[in-house]
Amino acid sequence: MSSAREPTPGYPEAVIQWGVQAGETCDDIAAVLYGSSKHAGLIQRYNRVACGPGTKLAEGLTLVLPAEVTSIPDAKLRSMHPDVRARPAGGAWSPAAQGMPLLTNSSVNTLDEGRADIEFVDRTRVLLAPNTLVVIYGTASRARVSKTPPAAVELADGEVKAALAALRGQSVEVAASGGGRVSASSRDTVVQRRGERTTVAVFDGKAGVTSGGLSVVVPKDHGTRFVGKAPPARPRPLPAPPEWTTADAAQIALAPEGLGVLAASWKPAPAAAGYRVEIARDAEFNDLIAREEVKPDVLSFRAEKMPAGAYFLRVRVIDREEYLGVGAVRRFHLVAARAAGGVVPAAQEITANPYGIVELTPSPALELSLDDGPFGPVPERIDLLQRAPRALRLRERGSSAPDAATSLPVRYTKVGAVVSASRAAATTPGGPALEARVELEGLAGVDVGRRVAPRLFAHLPGGVRSVALAGGDRGGALTARIPLPQEALRPGEPLRVRLDVADGRGGVIGTSDAELPAAPEAPRAAPPPAPPAAPVLGAYLPLLPMSGVADALWLAPTPPSVAAVGAAAARSGGGWVAAGQVRASGAIGPLGLDVALRSNPAGEGDGAGVGSTGWFGARARVLRLGRSELELGPTLRLGVPMADGSPPLRIEPGIALGGAAGRFTWVADAGARIRASDDGAAVGAGDSAAGGEPATPDVQGFLLAGATADPAPWLRLHGALDLHLVHREIRADDVLGGLSAGVEAGSALFGALSVRVSPWRDEGEGLVTAQIAVGFREASP
Repeated sequence: MSSAREPTPGYPEAVIQWGVQAGETCDDIAAVLYGSSKHAGLIQRYNRVACGPGTKLAEGLTLVLPAEVTSIPDAKLRSMHPDVRARPAGGAWSPAAQGMPLLTNSSVNTLDEGRADIEFVDRTRVLLAPNTLVVIYGTASRARVSKTPPAAVELADGEVKAALAALRGQSVEVAASGGGRVSASSRDTVVQRRGERTTVAVFDGKAGVTSGGLSVVVPKDHGTRFVGKAPPARPRPLPAPPEWTTADAAQIALAPEGLGVLAASWKPAPAAAGYRVEIARDAEFNDLIAREEVKPDVLSFRAEKMPAGAYFLRVRVIDREEYLGVGAVRRFHLVAARAAGGVVPAAQEITANPYGIVELTPSPALELSLDDGPFGPVPERIDLLQRAPRALRLRERGSSAPDAATSLPVRYTKVGAVVSASRAAATTPGGPALEARVELEGLAGVDVGRRVAPRLFAHLPGGVRSVALAGGDRGGALTARIPLPQEALRPGEPLRVRLDVADGRGGVIGTSDAELPAAPEAPRAAPPPAPPAAPVLGAYLPLLPMSGVADALWLAPTPPSVAAVGAAAARSGGGWVAAGQVRASGAIGPLGLDVALRSNPAGEGDGAGVGSTGWFGARARVLRLGRSELELGPTLRLGVPMADGSPPLRIEPGIALGGAAGRFTWVADAGARIRASDDGAAVGAGDSAAGGEPATPDVQGFLLAGATADPAPWLRLHGALDLHLVHREIRADDVLGGLSAGVEAGSALFGALSVRVSPWRDEGEGLVTAQIAVGFREASP
């Protein structure tokens, strides 16, 4: 039974609070609130209380109760790692899934590499180690109301960690298969069962252990054990935590390219039979990344390829009686640093270009200082051009000890310039001049014009002349022209000059001495200007419809040089589906090639026959008039299935026609699509059960026509109409079609957004399809 009320925040259903009056029992509350004492089991859903017949509840106790009679799962699989299976009551084992509901008497089994986190409706949690089998007992809604709070799980074999979200006089109940029970008022109690022996280790709070008719209370950092139904042993102290070989302080390092290293070592512990090493993302070690038990001669740990973030490393001693000891914990911080303008981060230092930028991922747990400056929040960017720190110092927020900070030295790469000079003749435009060419070194990846702003200083007779260096791109060759004064024009004498290259702050990057010949070089004829490039017809990245039938592309006779990635989403089969795509095209003379790869759809819809498909096409331009006033060329494309369930192999011959007029272009395509194979044909909605035809038709014809307009050199608008005549063997022919519009903005790096509305669409296909993409393209002519 489900509730019509809105769930209370933090709970899976609507709840209320009930203050227990003197003498009230679970039956009394159930009769008043739910109309019958048979619903007394609901009192235990969120409360660890005894609800036996006639058992009175503590006066003044505040209970959290369902607002109405409902039936919900006792627990859910909050998170899991691979190699976990589950079994419903009376059912068979099957692979488990994150978020899976767990009802009373269902079982969960972690295998060799598996771990699981089970959360009950009362917010208690039980964490399963590898090779552990438990049976879910639940917390309420049981046919029999017990005199004692029900157990959360029954441990058949392996290890579980019982944890309360908060200690409010409650406990987590764990039953041992074959006898014995653990009642843990704790955030961290570990119960191990190996064969007939059950071991309990308490690391927080306390736990009551009952077996063989006797009970003991196990305090924090103590443990006990029992075999079968024998009484539990007297609690004994757990092994002490091992000692680190270095100071127990937070470790902070960079994670180059998001891949960091965690390392630590510890001293050998007396009477250790081994160690358990755990690494987690949280201080409670609920979100475990790795757990391993090692031999006593292993005294160090190293984890590589770790992404940036905060980590916790815990090492526990396992003594000869197999008791698990108190953990020694170290906290690590890996800070993400990215190369921007020639910055290459390492684990414990930064090698940086003096004109670069250090980009960091801020962490609220850390603060940063430049050199000996004050500490503050970690910035997203450190501009080395404005600040040239010798070191970055990082520490945990709020730390004040002198040795709490980790210093990361900043080492700057060498930057230089090689200058070559020549003397322009008096007959050149502008008269006699010194022409210089500058090759910058060590500035790869730096925006030279903005970050360096280099200038050339020429020490000439009569004084120093300077001019800004122009041309080049991110470390390429730069040029400058400085008119020569009359003092430098003595006939028959060479001109000796010193040339300095300096940045915008006046710092010298490189210097050179040059000797210019007396006689100027003969002027060279300027090469004829290259003919202007032909305009690009149609859209750079037309919309690829989310349809197994109407996904023909709007193509120009000459494809543009473009490569892009993107995604499309559409309403399909009553839900939303999305698919990624990779597109590329280009031309060599009149021959054009294109490829479009689409992934399998994902989402709530059925995909409308869409599957992972690769379209490979070729075009041959047979006619071009002027600067593409008219172009014509045949096209041929091949659709290849790339995953099980994708549409089958298809052949698409056609012809493309287009032209340009000023800022406008137009393109029209006509052709046919032929199914070449039945392999991989997806079954259309409503056809699979009745043995219907494949969603991909045997043959279809299509006509696409549209135009583009360029309001600005960096902006292109486009719109197109597509029509499809689809022939199917079983039902009448269909006419499908849609209208699409889009915008493309940028230069070499550009983004594209387009939308298609499908008034005439196939069964299961949505009305609207949207596509977004980003990529690189040839420069606009």
